[in-house]
Amino acid sequence: MNVARVLVREGHDVVATRRNRANTLFARKMGAKLERAELDDVDSLEAAMRGREVVFHCAGYYPRYSLEPDEQIAMARQSTDNVLTAARRAGVQRVVLTSSVATVGPARQGRALSNENDPMSSAARESVYFAVKEAIEQDVLAARDLNTVVTCPGGIVGELDVKAGTGFVIVALAHGLLPFYIQGKTNIVDADDMALGHVVAAERGRSGERYILGGHNVTIREMLLAVCEELNIRFPSWRLPLSVAGPLSTFDEMRCSVQGRGARPFIPREFVDIVTHGQWFDTAKAHRELGLDAPVPLDATIRKACAWYERFRYIPRRTPASPSSAPAKRAVPRIYAASSQAAPRQQASQ
Repeated sequence: MNVARVLVREGHDVVATRRNRANTLFARKMGAKLERAELDDVDSLEAAMRGREVVFHCAGYYPRYSLEPDEQIAMARQSTDNVLTAARRAGVQRVVLTSSVATVGPARQGRALSNENDPMSSAARESVYFAVKEAIEQDVLAARDLNTVVTCPGGIVGELDVKAGTGFVIVALAHGLLPFYIQGKTNIVDADDMALGHVVAAERGRSGERYILGGHNVTIREMLLAVCEELNIRFPSWRLPLSVAGPLSTFDEMRCSVQGRGARPFIPREFVDIVTHGQWFDTAKAHRELGLDAPVPLDATIRKACAWYERFRYIPRRTPASPSSAPAKRAVPRIYAASSQAAPRQQASQ
């Protein structure tokens, strides 16, 4: 929805697809036209794409559980093939895929930061989440008859996070439901930066290329500390080792798969996998070729996200702290992913 909001604000004629049972409140407020479409229904996808120049495929298959990997990958490939088939039939000029930095592997050749040239490690491919993301990306890039661009966002934090994706840690912390943390590397990107990155990727991205849309390279602990400071709550001091988190998350998913669709794992396996194989990323290519500006400061991103969750009652309303009781803000160390000065963005015509 963040991508649709940026497109509407820039004056584009936007059609947003919706599933039959989807919540359309925020999409309707944006001013985008809504059309029903399902990823397993090529005809409905084609109808929604008809007359469009660009398709943003932001609904890549997301495995609910890290169980039955072959079946999950097959479902991901099928839904992606349906989107590509519909785009061909509708005569779409460009397809922009929302992938993930999960498809980018460890930095090679002595570099500190990973970039688009680093392939996923064999160990990461054992994760269902990582394997699904890689399969989707490979199928889109293999569609040589289509003009395709792939974006690889980091962990997205900000407004319009209806399903509380990466932001589930904010919601859990606010409700006192995260008594521990798992340490590792991560990259956090502001939802608005991510959305703008998609738009300029459609305008300027080179066909067949992928672009890391990142923000700030931090540790999980640094990220959680910044959230706790914004919410004025206690930091969870118990560090859960990855050797324990992995088996616990697998057992938790097995429990939820038995309980039914409404059950949600307390420790999502994909989160453990993301931390296990977490990297810090270089976004120089996206800044250089797409003309992106420097990222929104991390504390500003967290502030916006917390305010949005509070406004829509994902988290309890906060009472303003008096100056004497407010904790002193600690500087959060950061490594910026961009290694070169970002060029100013220019408006592209369509």
